[in-house]
Amino acid sequence: MVVQRPSGGRLAARRLAERSEYSTTLGRLARFTLAHRFLVIGAWVAVGIVLAILFPQLETVVRQQSVDPIPAGVPSFQALDQMGGAFGEKGAKTTVFVTMENPNGFTDVARERYDMLVLQLRENFDDVQSVRDLLSDPTTAGQALSEDGQAWYLPVGVTGTLGGPTATHAVETVRQTAQRVFDGTDTTVHVTGPTATFSDQIVRAESDLVVITVATVALIAIILLIVYRSLFTALVPLLVIGVSLGVGRGVLSALGELGMPVSQFTVAFMTVILLGAGVDYSVFFISRYHERLRQDATTEVALVDATATIGRVILASAATVALAFLAMVFGQLSVFSTLGPACAIAILIGFLATVTLLPPVLLWAARFGWGAPRRDLTRKYWNRVAVLVVRRPVPLLALTLVGLIVLSGFAMGIQITFDDREGQPATTDSNEGYALLDRHFPQDVTITEFLVVDAPIDLRTASGLADLEQMASRVSQIPGVTRVIGVTRPTGDKLEQAELSWQNGQIGDRLAGAVDDGQNRRGDLEQLRTGAFQLADGLTQLDTQVRTNLAPLAGILDQASTAGQQIQQYQPILRQLAASAPALDRASQNAPQLAALTRQTSAALATVTSILPILDNAPWCTQVPQCAALRAQTRNLDALLSNGTLDQIATLSTQLAQLDTPISTVTDQLTSTVNSLGSTLGSISSQDLPGKLTQLQTGISQLAAGSRQLAAGVSALIDSNLQQLAGMAALATQLQTSARETAGTNSATGFYLPPQANADRRFVDVARQFVSPDGHTVRYAIQTSFDPYSTEAMQLADTITDVALAARPNTTLQDSNIAIAGFPAINADLQRLLTEDFRLLALATLTIVGLILILLLRALIAPLYLLGTVILNYTAALGIGVLIFQHILKTDIAWPVPLLAFIVLVAVGADYNMLLISRLREESQNNIRIGVLRTVTNTGSVITSAGLIFAASMFGLMAGSISIMTQVGLIIGIGLLLDTFIVRTIVVPTIATLVGRASWWPSTRTDTHPVSR
Repeated sequence: MVVQRPSGGRLAARRLAERSEYSTTLGRLARFTLAHRFLVIGAWVAVGIVLAILFPQLETVVRQQSVDPIPAGVPSFQALDQMGGAFGEKGAKTTVFVTMENPNGFTDVARERYDMLVLQLRENFDDVQSVRDLLSDPTTAGQALSEDGQAWYLPVGVTGTLGGPTATHAVETVRQTAQRVFDGTDTTVHVTGPTATFSDQIVRAESDLVVITVATVALIAIILLIVYRSLFTALVPLLVIGVSLGVGRGVLSALGELGMPVSQFTVAFMTVILLGAGVDYSVFFISRYHERLRQDATTEVALVDATATIGRVILASAATVALAFLAMVFGQLSVFSTLGPACAIAILIGFLATVTLLPPVLLWAARFGWGAPRRDLTRKYWNRVAVLVVRRPVPLLALTLVGLIVLSGFAMGIQITFDDREGQPATTDSNEGYALLDRHFPQDVTITEFLVVDAPIDLRTASGLADLEQMASRVSQIPGVTRVIGVTRPTGDKLEQAELSWQNGQIGDRLAGAVDDGQNRRGDLEQLRTGAFQLADGLTQLDTQVRTNLAPLAGILDQASTAGQQIQQYQPILRQLAASAPALDRASQNAPQLAALTRQTSAALATVTSILPILDNAPWCTQVPQCAALRAQTRNLDALLSNGTLDQIATLSTQLAQLDTPISTVTDQLTSTVNSLGSTLGSISSQDLPGKLTQLQTGISQLAAGSRQLAAGVSALIDSNLQQLAGMAALATQLQTSARETAGTNSATGFYLPPQANADRRFVDVARQFVSPDGHTVRYAIQTSFDPYSTEAMQLADTITDVALAARPNTTLQDSNIAIAGFPAINADLQRLLTEDFRLLALATLTIVGLILILLLRALIAPLYLLGTVILNYTAALGIGVLIFQHILKTDIAWPVPLLAFIVLVAVGADYNMLLISRLREESQNNIRIGVLRTVTNTGSVITSAGLIFAASMFGLMAGSISIMTQVGLIIGIGLLLDTFIVRTIVVPTIATLVGRASWWPSTRTDTHPVSR
């Protein structure tokens, strides 16, 4: 035990209490805790035990209460929800892919197990929302089965939200089901997809926590042993932090059960922050405690003085860090909004443990001679550094600033990655699933990106589909877009049959064929023309002939009427002849008169039968019964005349006189013939044949005139057809040329799909994948040449949206909502939120740190350059991180790293600033240069120790397997080392030396009066 001189200790305590850095409130708190040390120690231990009993482990709470990494209201999630609802694909936002691989192919056994898996998953209503059995549909089977037939996958929509505990549990259930179904077969099965990746990251982070904690504690213990060269003194901070860590975990578990949001990073970061900051606060406290012991203060007085002086600085430091972390609650991303409050609570618990639990423990240890100060082995070194800083501030400042600025330059080339697959080992189940898919399918086949169009009208119309194709065509021309698959382009290429260019080509080809056929029949047309004119000429000739030949017939018919009357006049004579025939027989002397009468009859019959050729050549005569009868009778008369009957009568008459033939016989024959001729001629007279003959002549004339007009019309029609053929030939050539010149291009092709296409089974089978049942929602699958997790893919997603929106005006899509659904869009939203959070939280952190520095120092100049130094230290640390990870390890920086590093480095840097600058103000009562010399000499070892300890706690994160933690740990750890050995020991002291007492402006003097706090 170190023997103290009470009188000197009390005098030093009185002098210390008269200074503004002394807090009487903290002094009273220290006296209370020392007076009730066993009660205080017991209370801390009891609180930790009670919380552990009443509430579950913090890891359990995180699994149950973890919130979404990205807010549910971002446009990409809304697009996924809208698309999933429209197409009946529940769980679209949390779809995982059961990937299966069998070197023997999709065998019958594999098919049987696959069907069993589908059935069991569909029966799991608690964890599974949808199962898309693509293999059972011939239209989609080709998507889910690889070309080599050795791999296939099954999309499964699970319950919960992306990154949430429900989804994590559902993913694990799907994995167990798949493994159980395919157990004992040659089929390898993995569950992958973004949701599975998040789940694996949570599980891996939990498993890493023990390793991280052990590594962190081991590093801190080694540093403490080196610093204090005392096992007990090295263990005291760890024991105190162990108790505070138990209490902190219990408090967070209780708050999580009460609804405070937590996330997968809460436990790990809370642990290392509490270890780092808590041990730092203990180091600060023990340093001041040892300093007072060296000034001959008693143990109790030294503890009270340390609490009242350095406790004030620790309080300001803890408040700064806690408020900086607490400001993260305003972040939109849960990785910040959930991490900040947890770390703020850990910092406050660490502060409370430092000022309430550590003093009683040190007092109890002092009774056994433990915890006494050892000689500072580094004081001479820091004294030389202080002398160098005071003597050569300008060269040192310039050299360090140049170095920090050069390192900061590397930060300008930072590449942020949003690929959570790279952030975890390749051995996770999701990454092995990705690898399986990459071996058999196109890259990232499970990370499909969709352009979703939601319209108030049914888009399954010709104009709607044409406008959709025009939009898709514009999107397909964006650099980086390799294929756009949808209802108007089912294979990713334009639907050829619906392109106006293709249709023009078809019409042109058909027109050309029709023209060729018309040209081949040109001879037939000319023959038709010739035939028409020949017909007209023939009818004209017929008209002329009829008029010429039938003119005499009219006279003949008149003569026939007269002859009939004349025959009637001969009737009495014939009767008389008949009556006289017997007498003639007796009176043969009258034979000469009979011969004369016979000759008259022959003359009359010759006159009548002259019309027989005309009647025989007249076709119309057959249609007139009377004319036909006349012709028949006339033919009889002609036969009578021709056969020489009358001549015979004449001869007979002559011979009557010579022969003894009875004349009565001859007269009877003559009477019969004359009666017949009279009847016939009477019939002709009663039919008005001349009038009918006139009608026939008029009809033939009209027919001849009509045929002439018909021939002229046919000729004109043929000429018109020939002209149309020429025009059709020119049009066909133009359409064929247009189709040929626009084939395979996106310009001037047009699009038209007739309504009857909706009745085509083939079209319907394809359309149902891209058009909702009500026709109001249409989606296009977008394939690009970029990694879907890359920044280029995110930028492309924004470009696609802009181009699609630009295609809406003056179309059926003008009132539609257009959005991108897919992981590039989610990452684009994540990038946007990250940028917004960085601006907000960085400004909030700087504001909080600046205000606390102003309140602590009651000055404006010093806080300004202190803030400038912590920012420069951050950019330099980030530059080193970029150099190591991007240029050496060839991996990009994980997206949460820059902001987390900024908040921690600025807040913790301000923590060290407060210790340094408050001591500088304390030592600069008369001369700033002397104050700098004393401050660097007295605080060099403690700041170095604190920086090494906090850096060690952050380096402990590198023991994990999650890249976010690894990168955060390395960058913040390096930043703390830079802050410890460069910024806080060289840059700030040299600036303070050059600025002088102006650092305390607007204050003009150092306050020497006590201020109670």
